[in-house]
Amino acid sequence: MANEPGMRAGDADRDRAARLLSEAYAEGRVDADEFQERLERAHEARTFGELEVLLSDLPIASPTESHPEPTRALAAEDVAAAEVVEQDAFRRKVRQAWAAWIGVGVMMNIIWATTWMTKGGDAPSYWPLWVLGPWGAGLLIWTISGRQR
Repeated sequence: MANEPGMRAGDADRDRAARLLSEAYAEGRVDADEFQERLERAHEARTFGELEVLLSDLPIASPTESHPEPTRALAAEDVAAAEVVEQDAFRRKVRQAWAAWIGVGVMMNIIWATTWMTKGGDAPSYWPLWVLGPWGAGLLIWTISGRQR
């Protein structure tokens, strides 16, 4: 019996959809970018309907079936290829996050320096530290923990 589209999906259901997407990617049914996008959406899905949409155009078993048969077993090279795609996407996200941090940091330092120059006298307290410090620490932890996966 298939689950209702509005019914909440669990971790096992999302994992199954991710596995089916990996199989479709390994079979060449989706390209790397589309695979990564669908994989991210599968991990964020809340209902069976959201998972079904991700797989509806692929000739694979539905993620809502009780015990569907997989189309084929994943070979080790297929799993390795999927992991490479996930690593590339993570690296891209890390670069984007650090670029945003640097951009905001430059902007805040310009504001701080301009304030100092226009007021004159001693340098004001370095307030950008209160934003850039915690943000940078969080990014560093996220970057390191993501590389260890």
